[in-house]
Amino acid sequence: MFLSSFDILRKDRRGKPILLAVVGDLETARLRLSQLASLMPGEYFVFDPRTHQIVAAMEDLRWQVT
Repeated sequence: MFLSSFDILRKDRRGKPILLAVVGDLETARLRLSQLASLMPGEYFVFDPRTHQIVAAMEDLRWQVT
């Protein structure tokens, strides 16, 4: 049985993605993304390693359409 996971990343000052956490579902990923962005503003996103796509993004507490 394959378990899904989602990577939570933040872009550094140079635009390089930094892995912050791995969670098991998209709902948890979005919640964690909001929590992280409220603590330290910046550009965050959730990456699905199975599809190789960004499935959620947030910049300075504003959700971006993906």
